[in-house]
Amino acid sequence: MAQLIKLSDYVSRYEIDIYRYPSRYVRLKKERWQRLKLDWEARKKREQMPLWHSPSHFEVSQIKQKFNTWRRQFTKKEDEDVTDLPFDEQQDQSFDDLKRAFRDELFRFQMNWASSTISEISRVKKSYYYDGFLRFLAQELPDTVFVMYQPVCYLKKAPVDMDVILITPFEIWLIRHLKGNDQTIFDRESDRRWEKRVNDQRVSFMSPLMDLKRSRQVIEHLLDELDTDIPIRQAVISMDGYIDMSPRSTRIKLYDRRTLHEFKEQMLKSTAPIKSHQLKMADILLANSMTLSEIREDLEMDETDLLDDETDFRYD
Repeated sequence: MAQLIKLSDYVSRYEIDIYRYPSRYVRLKKERWQRLKLDWEARKKREQMPLWHSPSHFEVSQIKQKFNTWRRQFTKKEDEDVTDLPFDEQQDQSFDDLKRAFRDELFRFQMNWASSTISEISRVKKSYYYDGFLRFLAQELPDTVFVMYQPVCYLKKAPVDMDVILITPFEIWLIRHLKGNDQTIFDRESDRRWEKRVNDQRVSFMSPLMDLKRSRQVIEHLLDELDTDIPIRQAVISMDGYIDMSPRSTRIKLYDRRTLHEFKEQMLKSTAPIKSHQLKMADILLANSMTLSEIREDLEMDETDLLDDETDFRYD
């Protein structure tokens, strides 16, 4: 489940300390899943007991006690309650149901980190919570992938709307997503124009390759100060529609609903841990991205207090 480090022009927790929050995310995610799994196993064990058997308090809490013992060995004292988020525990919940509920909960957690800090908050458009492509990136890609979704980056002080930037341990992906449905077909009109067909309706629009070219220029300019030769990949993706053409350039990949699994498989092959140069690139891109936020009414803190944030799996 990838890390959503920037969403639109919202304030992000990763902007505070990109070198701290990625590892924190991975740890909290692991702890939360272990907690939910142990609780689920305890419930199933109770359900399988004969009706005449009344379990003791020790039997009910034994697994939780073991988990808490393990947790105290590997976490700080101030972190002991970070996973106390109320969870919808259905008695007939299957293990697959548990995993789906966890993924949904983690997505809300990612959205929270991508739109607030202890002292600041940005108002999130509700449409982002139902954005299928955003969910796909956040839920299907590995933890080591950093996602910047529709950020506004600065190029020589001029704001530039970007679509999707993925920062992996080995490469950067610039993605132009084309919205549609299973009746949508995208085709090329000319070098500068594409066509979107839905049944008998046809709409002409600027080629997404032009957007990718502009995005590449922005990224190359911002990362010019880094002494790195990390490759920059480019792709046009239609998650739900069809792209009815062959790529004219090997530098730009085309993925649609028929081949999206190939993109996902390529991302999942990245089993390397988070790299130092990956963090540096993310730091530069975040520093050169627009942020609009407001001071939280419920709490105001000094900048030094932000690094002590222990809200974690709690939501506003």
